[in-house]
Amino acid sequence: MKKIFIYLSLLVAIAVGSCQKSLTEVPLDFYTPENSFTNKAQFESALAGTYLAFRTDMYAFTDDWSNYDMLGIDLDLSNVVHNSPVSKFYFAWDRMNADNSFASKWWSRLYKYIAQANTIIDRADLSTAVWTSESEKYAIVGEAKFLRAFAYHFLANMWGGVPLVLQETKTPKFDYVRATQQQVYEQCKADLEFAVQHMPAIDQNKSGRASREAAYHLLSEINISLKDYPAAVAAASAVIDGGKLQLMTSRFGVNKDFKFSGYDSQGAGAPWGDVYWDLFQEGNMTYKEGNREAIWNMTQDPAIKGGNSVDERGYFTMDRWWGPLFWQAKDKNGVQNWLLDTLNGRPVAGLIVTDYADRIIWDYKADFSKDMRNSEYNIQRDFYFTNPNSTYFGQKITKENTDASTHSLWKIRTSSRYMKFVRAVPLGLATDASSKKKNDAGRNWKDWYIMRLAETYLLRAEAQMLQGNMGGAAADVNAIRNRAKATPVDAADVNIDLILDERARELYGEEFRLNTLMRTGKLVEYLNKYNGYLKENNLVAPDFVNKLPIPRREIEANTAAVLDQNPGYN
Repeated sequence: MKKIFIYLSLLVAIAVGSCQKSLTEVPLDFYTPENSFTNKAQFESALAGTYLAFRTDMYAFTDDWSNYDMLGIDLDLSNVVHNSPVSKFYFAWDRMNADNSFASKWWSRLYKYIAQANTIIDRADLSTAVWTSESEKYAIVGEAKFLRAFAYHFLANMWGGVPLVLQETKTPKFDYVRATQQQVYEQCKADLEFAVQHMPAIDQNKSGRASREAAYHLLSEINISLKDYPAAVAAASAVIDGGKLQLMTSRFGVNKDFKFSGYDSQGAGAPWGDVYWDLFQEGNMTYKEGNREAIWNMTQDPAIKGGNSVDERGYFTMDRWWGPLFWQAKDKNGVQNWLLDTLNGRPVAGLIVTDYADRIIWDYKADFSKDMRNSEYNIQRDFYFTNPNSTYFGQKITKENTDASTHSLWKIRTSSRYMKFVRAVPLGLATDASSKKKNDAGRNWKDWYIMRLAETYLLRAEAQMLQGNMGGAAADVNAIRNRAKATPVDAADVNIDLILDERARELYGEEFRLNTLMRTGKLVEYLNKYNGYLKENNLVAPDFVNKLPIPRREIEANTAAVLDQNPGYN
């Protein structure tokens, strides 16, 4: 069973004084910063707090589409529509400024993770910390350094140079200055080189925690940013060729024998799915569950209180926010469609695919009908009337058999839907008012991927391309494409756009797309080519938004030194 780690709250003791003499309280029955880091279990609890903060912030902070703002929304992959026929903005790329809420939110969150990691690293060396061995201590410190590097790599990619804070902050500080982006990357590399020496391998690790392989994966990306391409290849190869991980190439797991009557709900159940579909079935997604492609997951456990459990329902609601409102389409007679109980989900048209993610990337090499990742199992493009009360029951929803209100909302009624977000069979938390069928109100309990081996291959492909080994780069891209039954690429096909397209095909909704586009310097280009809001409103993202603004509040609070703003922002 997966274990959910409980965060150990650290309460600060207050010294109480009087006019006669000062009193020093010695807490005996509650935790303080002074007595909370004395053994391995307490340090692991502190690590768990950082993991929990990241899981919550990135995936389950709120029941809203904005919860997934690092994963491709309002970029090139997904338009923000929120049940509207027109695209909306989230980042406001054409008017980005130093008061932008996304920039402020993630700046604070990332430095929070860093502060927590620094506390663990520093206190591991105090005399009050009792370790059974140096290896026990170094494993904890290595994990904290990995988490610190993980936070700093976002900061470096998205802001450039940022303040480097490497010790626990115990008193207010108002004189931060920016290190260079190069210095931040170098610190990430130093942390990760320590981590890979001391973190446990993935087969010795607990679900939800990062392993040595995760550290090597991140080290590969950092070495690309440092332009040390041989080192980037070596780090990725330590994961790919390390003997513990491999791409899943045949059907596996809990739903490999799943049968389904089809999206039209007609006929007897028939075999459904492929190996790519299997990768996203609850119960299949972690290494401990037999998935040898999973490197690091955001874990949940509906059977445990605090694990985003069934009775809590939770805010991991990808099913709810990514996909069209097809079940509210009405036929020509005004009869509304409804939710089914299997492979139906409950999308509410918060986010829908861009043309880039729906069509452009799949037209490559005429593979639209060949690439497994674009099969009907993995992307639903046709929606049907499944309400038996409709004259059109079992028929595909078209403009000819639907009413005027459905026509006016056509984009959000029938936009293509990536099925990786949908749970195959609902647990039945809620009941649809019309169909009386059970659903989960858009929730699922998938252990979503933070890192997956397919991405490691694409990192190594990128590094090999940048060092001029185009044949090696093509071979790594083809490892992914061969699994998907797609047409192989040639060495001459390889460039950064191919790799970004392949990342979109393979890692939609998984990779930190904003981070990737900023790291590769392609954000502005891709926004202006593919972003729905900008294109629909004839707007242009300016070049300077390839780096985010330092939040104004941080600059103004830093009164004892100048925290320079990124160019282009006032």
